[in-house]
Amino acid sequence: METCLGVQAGEQIVVVTDTLRPPSVPQALVDAAAAAGADPVLAVFAAREHSPSEPPSAVAEAMCQADAAILYTTASLSHSQARIRAQQAGTRVISAPGLSEDGFIRTLSVDVPALADLTVRLADAVARSRSARLQTEAGTDITMVLGHPVVTADGFCRIPGDLDFFPPGLVLNVPAAGSVNGTAVVDGAITHLGKLGRPVRMEFREGRVTEIRGAEEADRLRRMLDEFQDPNVYAFAAWGMGTNPRAALVGEEPSFEGERVLGWAHLSTGSNAAFPGGTVRARLHLDLIISDPVVELDGRVILQDRTFRL
Repeated sequence: METCLGVQAGEQIVVVTDTLRPPSVPQALVDAAAAAGADPVLAVFAAREHSPSEPPSAVAEAMCQADAAILYTTASLSHSQARIRAQQAGTRVISAPGLSEDGFIRTLSVDVPALADLTVRLADAVARSRSARLQTEAGTDITMVLGHPVVTADGFCRIPGDLDFFPPGLVLNVPAAGSVNGTAVVDGAITHLGKLGRPVRMEFREGRVTEIRGAEEADRLRRMLDEFQDPNVYAFAAWGMGTNPRAALVGEEPSFEGERVLGWAHLSTGSNAAFPGGTVRARLHLDLIISDPVVELDGRVILQDRTFRL
């Protein structure tokens, strides 16, 4: 409340949660807001099944009326129009989907200023670059063209209209439409499928998934995407790197915390219209976690062996 959100006495804070989240975390947030002298509200709604999703209109209105909102939900509200409208109204927004109580405590028990410094420097390096390449020993080799603004989840959300994410420690970027090509060997986790037992190999051509190969998880992924009957779920959405030394591939939805693992990367497919430069609206947003990549920006290695060279 104090370090990340900069809560002041008298501010209205809304904590948004759903019926599948453990109540201990939102209650602790309400108590902490009250202890800081704020006027907190707890809003609970029936859990949604998939992301992107929207909260009930009454919750969305409460988000717009608040000085700050923490979105502690099962299905992410990061891609929601409610989140965008709240920011436009001046609300400081932190989105924290899928976190357990353990994950909340562990990933925020870090040196936040040091994490923020690394995250901001990494975001600046991405923002200055025009191309990126990701490679792994397992066979990942992805290239893309850059140019859109970078989303920086550095843990600080203190200015009206700011957006951040818990766990903190993530740099996120939408590449140029149609520019992503190559092979991604996903060995960490995939949203809605969980932690992978065997890698899933995905081929990208001109910004779209063209082939999915692998064992059981690959079959499940193909079936899930086919069931949506939405061609946009195959579109490349965004990519990013993690900077949180206490993040791990754990939890009910390990891909969300997995995005923050220090020195790992993720790719995503589907909806990206809620992020700078994004134009794709889809019925699904998937995060694909890749461990231990070598990342090049404009031909210069900036990440190798989980160490940033900035």
